[in-house]
Amino acid sequence: MTEIDFAYFNYEHGGLIDGQDRFFSSGRGYNLGGLVRVAGDSDRWAHILIMGEGDRYELAGGEGMFEAAAAMRAAGGPPYVPLAGERPDEGLYGPVIFVDPRAVVIRRFFYHRLPDHAPRYSNLLVASLPGGPQKVFRVRTGHGALSGGDERLAEAKKLRRLADPSIPTLVAMDWNSVPSGPDWEDQELNDPALWGQPGQEWARAHRVRWEHGPGQAGPYVPDTQALDYLIGWWDPGQGRRIGGAGFFDAAELSADATATQVPAADGRQRRAIDRILVNRPWASAIVAGSYQVHQPADPAHPDSDHLRVSVTVRI
Repeated sequence: MTEIDFAYFNYEHGGLIDGQDRFFSSGRGYNLGGLVRVAGDSDRWAHILIMGEGDRYELAGGEGMFEAAAAMRAAGGPPYVPLAGERPDEGLYGPVIFVDPRAVVIRRFFYHRLPDHAPRYSNLLVASLPGGPQKVFRVRTGHGALSGGDERLAEAKKLRRLADPSIPTLVAMDWNSVPSGPDWEDQELNDPALWGQPGQEWARAHRVRWEHGPGQAGPYVPDTQALDYLIGWWDPGQGRRIGGAGFFDAAELSADATATQVPAADGRQRRAIDRILVNRPWASAIVAGSYQVHQPADPAHPDSDHLRVSVTVRI
């Protein structure tokens, strides 16, 4: 048996150094110090690190992704191979999968700029362990839409086929939403102290379930449909999930409801929106105690607006 350590970290804009021409060019460089600190936390370098918000990481000869890999290697990390993903609704803002080639063999990566690319293969890595029989597993990432729950549900439906238990699969991404259940749902959507001032409606709209007509006056219900589609709806009467496409949530399996967003000055609830899901073959393969939400080294100056999430799977 072999243990493979996975991590997901949504690094804010990939560390891109801001500038007036931000949305039109690259080549200005990146601040990768935060990525290095978080990726190497407690010297727990993941074998597969999925990073969100790879802002322009493909441009300027792959400057962002290759410099990120080099920075982590210089700090004592693995010699990562970077694989640039896509985020179609946001342009050059896609995730990047960093693979340690000493521990994992890349079998396929469906690069979105090739002429044979199909949307169902977006951000999909097919890999295996080195040596011996080459039983493959799959790793998929993405980014939940900020526009609303219907768009996130549409994204979740694209993952349905990956729940097929014939191939072990892990999905890690920022969903910009949470599943149903008392440990996860927004508890503050109807709090007038936080949302009662005019001009705040836009900030709450993507969190709530869209209800046309009188429902727009509230009370508001958290939008959980995307993740519920994949892992099932929380039935409060039975105290468990029902339905779902066949995925399981690593945080829930580990009974760890720690938020994956850093605290905010506005006092609003921080949520566990960065999730690692596995299909049935790996639901029982997660190493006990391996799931972790990594806290900032300096809480007063966190390296990103999201926290790293890690889990180890025994293959």
